Amino acid sequence: MSLAPSSARARVEAATQGARDWVDRQDSGSLPGVAIDAWRRYNAVDGPLQSALLALYVLVAVVPALLVIEEYLDSNPSALAHHMARHYSLSAPTASLIQSVLVHDRTHELGSALIAVAGALFFGLGFGRVLQLVHVRAWRVSLPSRLGDQGRYAVVLLGLYGLILLLLVQLTELSGGPSWARFALTPGWIALLVVYFAWTARVLTHDLISWRDLLPGAALTATGLVLLMWVSRFVMEFWVNFYARDYGGLGVVMAIFFWIALSSAVIVWAASLAPALAQRRSLR
Repeated sequence: MSLAPSSARARVEAATQGARDWVDRQDSGSLPGVAIDAWRRYNAVDGPLQSALLALYVLVAVVPALLVIEEYLDSNPSALAHHMARHYSLSAPTASLIQSVLVHDRTHELGSALIAVAGALFFGLGFGRVLQLVHVRAWRVSLPSRLGDQGRYAVVLLGLYGLILLLLVQLTELSGGPSWARFALTPGWIALLVVYFAWTARVLTHDLISWRDLLPGAALTATGLVLLMWVSRFVMEFWVNFYARDYGGLGVVMAIFFWIALSSAVIVWAASLAPALAQRRSLR
């Protein structure tokens, strides 16, 4: 009887060792080798933790800024909620849940603006810091310690705010228009996001990585984010209702945070894959 567990353990150890040997034999220039290298870099980055931190910084620093910008772009306090309801084709009950979370009294515009500024100062710079850490660990480069990095974090955050402003202006201008108009702008948004994420990585790594090496990862990031945005049009209502059924308004926040976390995971995954792709290209 005692031989059975030992035999099973021996087979498991043999299979594990065989898998390790197979991994070690993979050429870095092959597709399996690229996938293995990307996974190792993702582990070195501590991908799940960095994705969670990135999502948290977006929630506490970027989302309040989005609400404040929308306040000053549109006099209707429920404009953003209406934009979301139209974009995601939400039913009336689900749209009402979204409004209960996003719509607030306009008499507190100054207070919400101050909260957004405080969030940007205390948490927003962490957005750039996390991105820098991800790229540095994924590319395995060493950066000099400089106080000027705080300025780099601020510039990256301002760039993100600029993208948000452009998106809100687009939503305002296309409000009530045909859906094909938004679809026609998708390639432009992909190109814009490619430039932003490649520029962000280059700024945060002190120009140690070439544009050529950064562009594939930036393209993957941009394509993944835009794809998520379109996929969310078909599943967001179900997802919001799934959480709101048990948690009410808090469930709406949880559902939104889920999509922010998923987008953050795309950013970290693409950043981990980019150096593996660059190494494959150099070997070939």
